[in-house]
Amino acid sequence: MLLDAPTLAAVAVLAVGAAIVSGMSGFGTGVILTAALVPLIGVKAVIPVLAVAGVIINAGRFWFYRTHLDRGMLALVLVASLPFLVFGTWLYSVLDARALSVVLGLAVMASVPARRIFHARKMTLGRAGVAAGSGVFGFAAGIATGAGGILVSLLLGAGLATPAVLATDALVSIVIDIAKAALFQRFDLLDTEAFFTGVVIGLATIPGSAIAAWLVARVGAQLHVLFMEALILIGGASMLWHAWR
Repeated sequence: MLLDAPTLAAVAVLAVGAAIVSGMSGFGTGVILTAALVPLIGVKAVIPVLAVAGVIINAGRFWFYRTHLDRGMLALVLVASLPFLVFGTWLYSVLDARALSVVLGLAVMASVPARRIFHARKMTLGRAGVAAGSGVFGFAAGIATGAGGILVSLLLGAGLATPAVLATDALVSIVIDIAKAALFQRFDLLDTEAFFTGVVIGLATIPGSAIAAWLVARVGAQLHVLFMEALILIGGASMLWHAWR
């Protein structure tokens, strides 16, 4: 369905708001946007649209931290994750809308305890552990949003310093999102309209992230973690409700 100008403007405003919230609270824009975008563009279009937006969102972050890239870890993660990404994307393409709503709703809700577990546990992973975890990450990235937390946890567990984690995570995400967009186009899930919507969302997050950085630096404003987790759980539950009503 073609998005009219007011709806597209609403999506852009939503992306700005999501970027502000995530920039101040530490939560990814993908998790927040998924629950909010489903009623506007439909469940089948969400992941393809966010794949396009993700390329733009992560490009700026990679540029800023590019000198800290760990090329060896980048190659390991991509080699291990891309085959499972293909399988996850194919599975996404054949599931019906109700099943997708359930999968995405559960994924959004699961991001809350997953975030707590990843934050509480400091794992030390060898290359085999990173490769195995990257397979899980690739599959999750193909079928749902919020998989970025898995990748960040893997990179931290492998002993990378924070700037290297940010650079490597950003470039992996760019490659993964480009591959997802190509696969979704192959499976007839990414048309011109969805591509344009993803570009609008990606560009809209840039000022949102800048506003968040300004607020945190100037005012010290921070959203309460429990409040944000409640919002995410409500969003996931709403998707489950729409799937079964």
